[in-house]
Amino acid sequence: MKTKMKLLKIMSALSLSVLLWSCTEEMLTPKTSNDNAEKTETERVVLLKTKLDYAAFNLIGTKFKTQVGGRSQAGVHRLSGLFKSKEEAGRIAEGWDTCALVTITENTDGTYTVILNFGDGCEDNGKFITGVVAFTGSETDTSGVFKIAFDKFSERGADEVVEDPSTVNGYYEASWNISLHNYEERFSTAFEVNYKSGGKETFAGEGELIGDLDGFVVTKYNFIGSNLKGDKYAAAVVNPLVFDFSCKGTTIFTEGTEGFEVNEQKSAIDFGDGKCDNIFTIFLEGITIIVDLDKLNS
Repeated sequence: MKTKMKLLKIMSALSLSVLLWSCTEEMLTPKTSNDNAEKTETERVVLLKTKLDYAAFNLIGTKFKTQVGGRSQAGVHRLSGLFKSKEEAGRIAEGWDTCALVTITENTDGTYTVILNFGDGCEDNGKFITGVVAFTGSETDTSGVFKIAFDKFSERGADEVVEDPSTVNGYYEASWNISLHNYEERFSTAFEVNYKSGGKETFAGEGELIGDLDGFVVTKYNFIGSNLKGDKYAAAVVNPLVFDFSCKGTTIFTEGTEGFEVNEQKSAIDFGDGKCDNIFTIFLEGITIIVDLDKLNS
């Protein structure tokens, strides 16, 4: 059951964060002037970005779990163990107890792929899931590669009615290696959300991070995207982004800055000086906007 819950958590983290692209203006303070309209666009995009970061980095990227030298040590990716061998992948997959059709293939490049095919949909742990999720990778004790790919994937509550349903296509892939004290990961990601009404949203990025038992630092992260509101955006890391594992309840970076461009409006995002909170500051052409996610989500 624990293995199944971990699998569902990983899938949900990625897919649901992508499906939460459109932060509505009602979530923000109502604005009327042109300058304030620009504020709304930038806030909307940055709020989306925080959801994606939490999914990609915190939930599947850097929770270290191996034992090295008899103590907890900077370890391997959360999916580690799945790609030790085809036999190990089969053993782990057997514990998933999922409604999906599970198949395992050995690829010519030495990787293994575990495919979960939910077809036109089935109920799994209170969720109605459709489409295909594929986990591909290989690993040794000190390095590995992995990829999580979605094909026409969707997830909703078993009894939930969605006004404009959507499906997700895309992937998150990375290569990683560990030393005695550190974990390094290089990643790329691209997602496309297609709505029944014809709308489409996109996101693509690449980056690098390093981590240890205390947290991780994103040293590179370049991305571009568009959403249903018509916003087009791009961003890159200016000062390294720090995520502190000791900050309980914090779902964003605690330090670092990013440079954003939203609909040709340039801005900077400052995550603070290390304090454990969910507050960040947007600097937009002379305007300062302080965003507290705890207040937005309350």
